[in-house]
Amino acid sequence: MKIKRLVLLFLSTCFMACQPKNSGNTNSAERHKYVLLINGEKGSRAQDRMIWLNSLDSGEVTNTNQGIDISNTLGTYVIIRDRFLISLDKETQTLSKYTYKTDQLAAAGKLQLKDFDFISNSVDLDSNQLYISGQGDKDMHLIIDPQTMKLVKKEPWNFPVARGQSRFETFASLHEGKLYLGYSSFGAEFNHCSDTSYLAVLDYPALNKPKITKDTRSAFPGTGVNGLFDSFIDSQDDQYVLTSPVFYHGNHPKAATAFYRIKKGATAFDEQYFFNLSVFTRGIHLLGITAAGNGQVILVTAPIPATGKTDYYIADVYKKTLKLLLKDQHQPNFVWGTAGFFDGRKAYFVVNEKDNQAQVYSYDAGKELLKKGILIKGSVSPKSSYLLFSPEK
Repeated sequence: MKIKRLVLLFLSTCFMACQPKNSGNTNSAERHKYVLLINGEKGSRAQDRMIWLNSLDSGEVTNTNQGIDISNTLGTYVIIRDRFLISLDKETQTLSKYTYKTDQLAAAGKLQLKDFDFISNSVDLDSNQLYISGQGDKDMHLIIDPQTMKLVKKEPWNFPVARGQSRFETFASLHEGKLYLGYSSFGAEFNHCSDTSYLAVLDYPALNKPKITKDTRSAFPGTGVNGLFDSFIDSQDDQYVLTSPVFYHGNHPKAATAFYRIKKGATAFDEQYFFNLSVFTRGIHLLGITAAGNGQVILVTAPIPATGKTDYYIADVYKKTLKLLLKDQHQPNFVWGTAGFFDGRKAYFVVNEKDNQAQVYSYDAGKELLKKGILIKGSVSPKSSYLLFSPEK
């Protein structure tokens, strides 16, 4: 099955915004706490909009007349940071940087590439080095200076994969002086996918001495979908990585969606830990929406073949439990993606309810409390997608 090249746009800014009614916003000159990006229609860039809010917990917002229209502004793949975004145009193979100005995205530099037209993930190495993994004619990674938009490095990793397959990186983190890279592999037509999860751990900043281990309990550690939740690091410095075999379904159709754990200081997935989520859903796969704190993560089912309906769950990686939050909702649009946001206390996510209406929900993991928040109206439908972010204060 061909991989759907999915992209999520996380946008943040301190723009001046208009006032959604009863939203809890105050003076329009104040710095807003949250950003909502709405893509009105699946597969289209003609209805992209950015709206700024002071609250996600109540009120109403209409995407047709609030915020600013950014339709057809960005390329296919976008990396978002608190002070800027970098967009990849797959046709021209150009990275473009934009900074946030009042009611606009201001062009701030370009970097012309060659044989690189797809971003799978990214991670900040430091303020002047951004690691970007992706593909062109073959697996490739870049290191760029995001301040000057200069190319520092571009080359493939010579890591092992199954014979006749190409490496596909699905997870990256920089933690305690090590760069962690999770990957699997697929055939020439994005089929015959690997049944193996690989973990490569390199010394940083030298990026050498790779230690590579394999695990066959699941495949595709992470998501390879720019923006969807794939991992978190807890207060004990342990990493929890959600696997995502759902999009790949090659020669490993029965792979479980699961959490791996990487213990503090370890260079392999913990053999003593494996949280199989699929056993709770009778084999239906799940995708990550957002971390919710206290070792909990909001997930959504992704049935294959698609049924148009989906269920939302809260998973606890410590207790290994999966609890239903919402049942029989419209399936999120993963072509342009949907993702949630965790503000350190509550997790927020958006659910399409019907034509012209979607609902923001909040989940308080400490209180185990799910509540409705701000209501979204206007040119939205079950095919719309939404992204939430909080700009740097």
